[in-house]
Amino acid sequence: MQNSVIRDPKGRVKFKRLSADGADHYHIGVWIESDDPELMDRVSHVEYTLHPSFPNRERRSENRRNDFSITFWAWGRFDVEARVFVEGEAEPFRITHRLNIQLPADTGANYVDVT
Repeated sequence: MQNSVIRDPKGRVKFKRLSADGADHYHIGVWIESDDPELMDRVSHVEYTLHPSFPNRERRSENRRNDFSITFWAWGRFDVEARVFVEGEAEPFRITHRLNIQLPADTGANYVDVT
């Protein structure tokens, strides 16, 4: 599983602050990857579980074209669990991934507030 901070068309990191004294939230994308294209062709869908603080913490993707990605807004690091459902397999296999939010050091021109 991989993740990335989503950027706007100009390459700037998208963020928003949900409250005046709150932390900046970044738009994050998470997806699965495999070196085995035949395996990826057999994946029917992926179910993700986010941190318990998310009101809608269970997410599902059936979109093979975008590597079964999902997006969400988050401010910190936490483990994301994925259950990967593969055609012909009785049980999904599980992947756990620690979010790695990599931000540019410059907080000016490389960021855009989308609040």
